[in-house]
Amino acid sequence: MLNLIRQHADSWMIKSILWLIVFAFLGTIFYSWGMGGNVAGRSGILGSINGTNITLAEYDRSFDNLVSFYRDQFQSRFSEDMIEKMDLKNSALEAIIQKKLLLMEAKKQDIHISDAELADRILSNPNFQRDNKFSRGIYDNFLTYNRMSAQEFEDNQRQLLLMEKVESIIKDNTQVSDAEVREALVKEKRKVKINYAEFPKDYYQSQITPTDTQLQQYYEAHKRDFEVPVQIKVQYVKLTPDQVLDDIKVYDEDTKDYYTNNQGDYLIKKRYKAKHILVRTELNTLGGDDLPVDEKEKKLNASEAKAKAKAEDILKKIKEDGKSFEEMAKEHSDDRTSGANGGDLGQFPKGTMVGEFEAALETMKPGDISQPVQTPFGFHLIKLEEMHEERLKPLEEVKDEIVEKLKKMKATQRIRRIAKKIFNSAEKDNDLARGAQKFEQTTQTTGFFSGQDHDIPNIGMVPEFFNTAFTLKDNVVSAPLNTFEASFLIKVVERKPPFVPELDAIRSQVQDAFMNSRHVEVTKAKFEQMGEQLAKNRGLEALAKTNSLEVQETPYFSQTDSIPGIGNIQSIKNKAFQTKPGETTMGESPQAYYLIQVVDLQNAEEPTKKEIQEMYKRLKQQKADIVFRNWLDQAKAKANILVDKTLL
Repeated sequence: MLNLIRQHADSWMIKSILWLIVFAFLGTIFYSWGMGGNVAGRSGILGSINGTNITLAEYDRSFDNLVSFYRDQFQSRFSEDMIEKMDLKNSALEAIIQKKLLLMEAKKQDIHISDAELADRILSNPNFQRDNKFSRGIYDNFLTYNRMSAQEFEDNQRQLLLMEKVESIIKDNTQVSDAEVREALVKEKRKVKINYAEFPKDYYQSQITPTDTQLQQYYEAHKRDFEVPVQIKVQYVKLTPDQVLDDIKVYDEDTKDYYTNNQGDYLIKKRYKAKHILVRTELNTLGGDDLPVDEKEKKLNASEAKAKAKAEDILKKIKEDGKSFEEMAKEHSDDRTSGANGGDLGQFPKGTMVGEFEAALETMKPGDISQPVQTPFGFHLIKLEEMHEERLKPLEEVKDEIVEKLKKMKATQRIRRIAKKIFNSAEKDNDLARGAQKFEQTTQTTGFFSGQDHDIPNIGMVPEFFNTAFTLKDNVVSAPLNTFEASFLIKVVERKPPFVPELDAIRSQVQDAFMNSRHVEVTKAKFEQMGEQLAKNRGLEALAKTNSLEVQETPYFSQTDSIPGIGNIQSIKNKAFQTKPGETTMGESPQAYYLIQVVDLQNAEEPTKKEIQEMYKRLKQQKADIVFRNWLDQAKAKANILVDKTLL
């Protein structure tokens, strides 16, 4: 099939196939399995699995792609701390281990991916089609940008399909019993409401003044907490696209090709400008567990009728009494945010609002006010102010933007070529300064920094830089390190071993740590004392007031929900569901203590046939995932895995 693709590249069917490969590869291999990417890796071996090597370059690609993925998700909130908190280094290694174990199992079971299977998989995926047309230029640009050959790309896609087939075989025999379905439905439908008072674990302050002896004893017992880790000083060359941007030329033909191949980026969806008045349905008026289902249904219908009648009354005042839509929104809308602005929702693209809301907009003209429209939020009165049809921005409108984008792409490629030339020149004698000078670049040198430092002057927060620097041997020039913002060549020129400063040098730091430990002790003792008082009199409000704490009330939540205001703390959920209404209990999270009083407990209703079927599907998937995870754990336990984690 793959030869067929190359031979018939002009066919729209074949081009569509390649389009699907591109995006399937991006969506799964890059981030899940770490097999793609445009960041150069280190040379050498990180370890092996049953005799099959794991290369450092393979690991670096996996790690850098994970970092890039999370940086894209969190944007400016991403920091070096998150790499450690999310354990991305070990996650990148785990992805590689799983991939190799699955491929080994495929070989063991003699599983293959036929050309027909590959074609069927690609052609059946609608997410990667654009007007049923494929652009060879985009495909070639993708391969060029990621520095991959067509063969490498195709091999990676086959590997992904092999892994998925093995996973499917492992999961196929998962069974779910009726009892498991019923138990899961009870957990999901049985709900509790609680009041709680929360305070941090260092909330109550110790008034002790530590003596020199106490500080010395604390310092001796916690020396490792004050250790200054390994510090290094790095000589580096930093190349950015801006350095060569003025020398880059972009021709009209390039601009036209890019525009043609990326028209989806310049398609502006249909847009609306509207205002609304929301009347919420009072869904919390259904009563307690003693009401039968038909009675609850009757109350729900009455609540909806009441909300609709109110919306109709507001509409009558606007149309017949001449009331201002904006003033009525300010006075009556249950959407407080937009209501304060006269119901203004601003301008928004098609697909932003719920289906019922947008269906009503499609029947309206600018200036119209709708009849009450029911959505899951309640009843809306909608005033359409403007409507702009979908349009494709013409090339003339976006030409400057495309030129800048192409210049940046070409500049990035050029600095990476320069970095490669510097490396080739400096590699023989590890003289980075001489290699840089040969290509009219200069070196700079950092101050000493450790793995705990997050921001180096002129470098910033660049995980790839840190990762490479702390695994590089002294006085050895690294291979080019390419990120989205710059290219680096680095050399560790000096290193300080870890050490623990003397007490006098960090006395204030030790004192802060000592006092914090005492605050934690005092707060824990206070929490236990309040727990005893609460168990005796069950008066949470009075106890909280005496201790200057605020009592919060949650809405109803189930055992599968996260507790509003607290989080998904399983131990607290367990205690809440084990405590009778009116009674009290205690709980804690890693950061805080909680005094809890159960307000109400709603037992689960008899599930419908549809709910049982949906729960069966969800449980089967969950159990299949567990079966697959257990298989991976067992495969890892049996495998001979050797990894030098000091190189991570």
